[in-house]
Amino acid sequence: MSTKYDIEALNDLGSLDEKGKPVKSRLKDVKSALAIFNNLLKADEKSAVNRARVDAMFDGASPYNQGTLNASGQGLKTNLNFGEAQRLLDVSLSAYVDLYSSLEKLVEVKGTMGDPSEVGYFEDVVSEEITHLLRSWPEFHSSYLRLCTTFIKHGVAFSYFDNPEEWRFKIGSFADILIPRQTPSNENCIDVAVGRRNYLLHELYAFIKNPEAAEKVGWDVEEVKRVILKNATTSSRNNTTVGNNWESLQAQLKNNDIYEGHQNPTVAVLHYWVREMDGSVSHYISAEESPKTFMYQKLSRYDKPEQAYVLFTYGTGSNGTYHSIRGLGHRIFNHIQTSNRLRCQMVDGAMLGSAVMIQPESQRALDELGFTYYGAYAVLSPNVNIIEKAAPNLSTAVQPALNDISNQLAMNTDTVSTYGQQSSPYKNQMQVVADMDVQTRLSGASLNLFYASWNRLLREIVRRIVSSKKRDRDLDDFYTRCFNRGVPVEFVKSLDLDRTKAVRSIGNGSYANRLVALRELQAISGSFDEVGRKNLTRDIVATRVGHDLADRYAPNVDVDRETVDNKIAILENQQLSEGTPIPVISNEMHGAHLQIHAPALMQIIEQLNAGAADPVSSLPALQSYYQHISETVQQLAGDPAAEGLIGETKQVLQFAEEMINNTSKQVQKMQREASQSQGQESEGGSEMQTKIQEHQLKMQMAQEKANLDLQLKKAKFDQEQAMRDAENVLKMQQDMS
Repeated sequence: MSTKYDIEALNDLGSLDEKGKPVKSRLKDVKSALAIFNNLLKADEKSAVNRARVDAMFDGASPYNQGTLNASGQGLKTNLNFGEAQRLLDVSLSAYVDLYSSLEKLVEVKGTMGDPSEVGYFEDVVSEEITHLLRSWPEFHSSYLRLCTTFIKHGVAFSYFDNPEEWRFKIGSFADILIPRQTPSNENCIDVAVGRRNYLLHELYAFIKNPEAAEKVGWDVEEVKRVILKNATTSSRNNTTVGNNWESLQAQLKNNDIYEGHQNPTVAVLHYWVREMDGSVSHYISAEESPKTFMYQKLSRYDKPEQAYVLFTYGTGSNGTYHSIRGLGHRIFNHIQTSNRLRCQMVDGAMLGSAVMIQPESQRALDELGFTYYGAYAVLSPNVNIIEKAAPNLSTAVQPALNDISNQLAMNTDTVSTYGQQSSPYKNQMQVVADMDVQTRLSGASLNLFYASWNRLLREIVRRIVSSKKRDRDLDDFYTRCFNRGVPVEFVKSLDLDRTKAVRSIGNGSYANRLVALRELQAISGSFDEVGRKNLTRDIVATRVGHDLADRYAPNVDVDRETVDNKIAILENQQLSEGTPIPVISNEMHGAHLQIHAPALMQIIEQLNAGAADPVSSLPALQSYYQHISETVQQLAGDPAAEGLIGETKQVLQFAEEMINNTSKQVQKMQREASQSQGQESEGGSEMQTKIQEHQLKMQMAQEKANLDLQLKKAKFDQEQAMRDAENVLKMQQDMS
C-alpha cells in the first residue's frame, strides 16, 4: 500500500515538457502539491503507529494494556515499565553530547586571503567566534539534543532552515517531514520533501509585515492575509469576531502581536522542497487546509539540497533507503517489552511467594474468615487450613532470561556497554574509569555517519553566517568581535566554505578514551613544536576541569605569559654566551627556557665542529650553558608533558659534554705548544697569562653585572606577576558581581 501512494505522489511531479526538455518547475500548482502531501501522509500511516509505540516505550508506557487486563480479571497483575529503554537512550545520548561539549571550537575554517603570517591567527579567531555565536544561541543546546535524540530513537532526523538567510536551524523527524519511502539514503536523491509546521498568527504575519519586500522575495501577500483571517477567531481583548476586517487584525498584530498571536489557534503550514532537474531545490509554502494558491514560492531557491536540509542517520538500513533505517527504539523494542513483562512476572511471583495461602473448608468459613491478634500472635477463625508451599526460586527461573536479554540489548546498541555485567573489584583507577565510561563510546561506523552530516550542517551554517545580508543583532556582534580581535570583514566574507569542517572530539565520545589518547600523545610530545605542546597541555587540562577553567592553568598560546619568559631566556642567552653563570629560578617556565637555550648551545657546538669558533673564548660559554641547562632539566623533571623535550635536551647536553672535554684538551694543547715555541717561551707564556687574567677580570665583571640584572629581572617579574594577580582578582570579582 505504501509503495502505491509513493508512486502516486511522484506522479504529481513533472520532469519533461511536451518537447522533451526538462521543465523549469516540477511542481505544477498547489493542487498537485496537496495531493503529494496526502499520498505521502497515507503511505506513512503504519510507520507513524510504530513510531508512536516506540515513543511510548521511552516515555514509560506499561507493557500490558491495563483495560485488557481488567476485562480478563487480571487487573491486579503487575504492569510496570522499569525504564530500561530510557536508560539505554541516556547512555547513547551522553556519547553524542560529549562530542561537542568536550570541544573548545566546534568548527574549523580556512581563509582565502590575507598575509600568510596572519592567516592562521585569523582562522583561529573566526572559528572561536563562530563557536561563541552558536553556543550563545539559547536554543542551540536543546536543538542539538533533540537532533541526537530523534535520530537515535527512530534512525533518521532532519535539520532544516526556514529561509535562505536564517543561520539558526530547525529539527524534525519523519513525523514532521515526509519523503517517498523508496528514497535512497542520499540527500541528492530526495525528489520531494514535505515539512509540517504550525505558526502562530504573529509569526506568519512577520513574513509579510512589509508587503513590498515580501512580494519581491516570493510571498503571495493576499494568500497569507486570507489564511490568517481564516484562522483568526478574535481581533481584540474584547473577543470580537474578525470576519473580513483585515485592517483591525493587522493593527492588533502590529501593536500587540504576541497577545493576538497566542489568542488564536495556530496555522498548519506545509513546506515543499522539490529537487529540480538541474539539481537545484525549489521551495514552496502553502496552508495545509484548503489552500487556494501557494503562500510562498521560489524556484531554484537553493543550489543544492544540503542548503535546504541535512539528514542525520543512525545506520545505513537494510536496502539503502531512508525508511529502512532503524533506530535504537526499533532495535530494542521487543527486548524491552519482554524484559518488562519478565520483571512484572518476577514481582508477581515474589508477592505470591510471600503471601500466606489459606483454604476455608466451606463458603461459610470463608465468609467468617478473620484474624484475632493477641500481642505477637494471630488466631484464625475455625474451619480454615494453612496451605504449606515452597517459595518459587525466581533467581533460577527468571534471572537467566533477564541476563540474556540484557546481553542482547548491549549487542543491539551502538555502544559497547557493561550494562548488567559484574565488574571485578581488583582494578586500578584507570580500569575503573574505563569500565564506567566505556558504555558511552561510539562505534566507528556511527561516528563517521554522524560527522558526515554534522560537517554538512556546520558548513551550511557558516555559509549563511558569512553571506547573510539580513540585519541580525547576533551576526552584528559576531563581526564586531572578529574586528576587535584584528580580523577584517573581508577575510570573513572570503572563507573557503568547501574546506569548512567540524572539529572532531578526541576519544569518540568517551572520557576514558580521551585520557588514554592524550597520554599517548604525551609520550611523543617531544617531536611537537612549541604550539603543539602548549595545545596538548591545554587539552589535558580542559579534559580534567573543562574549557571554561582551562585558562586558569594553561592559557592560550597568544597570552603574554609565555612571551615574557621567552624574552627573559633570550637575555640569559646573551650572558651565557659570554661565559657568565646564571642561576635557575624555580618559578620560571622551564620548558620555554629550554627551547631557547638548547638551540643556542647546539649552535656553539656546530661552530666549533666546523672550526668557525675560537676554542679559548667558546669554552666558558659551553660550560655556562651546560650548567644552566642541566639545572633547568632538573627543575623540569617529573613533568609528564615535558618528557619528550627533556629527552631531546639531554641529547644536546651529551653533545655539549663531549665538546667541553674535547675543547679543554684542545686549549691545553694550545698552551703547551705556545710555551714550547723557540724564542717565544717567555713572551708566549706572558701573552697566555695576560689573556687568562683578562678573561678572569671580564668574567668577574660579567658576574657582577649578571647578579644586578638578575635582581632587576626578578623585581620586574614579581611586579608583573603581582599586577596579573590583581587583574585576575578584579576580574573574578566582576564576574561574581
